[in-house]
Amino acid sequence: MSIDFYYAIIIGWSILLIFWITILLFVYWRKPLKSKLTIKMTLRSILLFLIGYAIIWFLGLSIRF
Repeated sequence: MSIDFYYAIIIGWSILLIFWITILLFVYWRKPLKSKLTIKMTLRSILLFLIGYAIIWFLGLSIRF
């Protein structure tokens, strides 16, 4: 049962990443006038997702199911 929860977290996080990248690409494509989206903020948000994956991976390695 715990391994199912682990896989669900990975799948959910991946779906969130796909939607987030889609939103970022859409905002860059549309280029709204008052958009405060910069490259620096984009890289920080993607870095946040990568840190999330690292935490999930570390917990998956440290906790034996």
